[in-house]
Amino acid sequence: MAFCLGLLGGGVVTATVLVVVGSLLRAPLPAPVPWLLVGLMLIVVLGKEFGLLRITLPENRRLVPETVFRLGRHLGPLQFGLEMGTGARTYLPSGLPYVAAVAVLFTASLPAALCAGLGFGLGRALMTTANLRYGESGAWDAAWTGHRRVLTLLLWCAFALALLVLLLSDPTVRTP
Repeated sequence: MAFCLGLLGGGVVTATVLVVVGSLLRAPLPAPVPWLLVGLMLIVVLGKEFGLLRITLPENRRLVPETVFRLGRHLGPLQFGLEMGTGARTYLPSGLPYVAAVAVLFTASLPAALCAGLGFGLGRALMTTANLRYGESGAWDAAWTGHRRVLTLLLWCAFALALLVLLLSDPTVRTP
């Protein structure tokens, strides 16, 4: 429970930092530029995910150290979850969080950013919980690997649909 709360908290912290910094960055930009930057990031990550581009996105390629558990049964998992929930101290298996980060940075209001942060933390919590409760050790990973292409496509479609809804609901974007 503490671990999952940490994941949610980490997502909220990251989203808050992104929206505050983004509020400064987007202020001088003309209306279509923020969404063009989100679209550009989407194309870059899509190219990377499907093997069309050979780029490395920045990530801290370290696991959160086990020493965080020295804080005890509740604070240790909370800190571990917080660090993993920020996405800044561990692996990111997909490029979608990078697109979400750029979208929050350049387009999100504070409530939308907080929802995105909670969504990131919740996604990590669901993945971890599903992995632990799926069955034999490694069974969840094997099932994911066996259906990776379909799952990746479904996740991309859901993410793109969510971005499209946000784009169409943005009052600064004018459609003919």
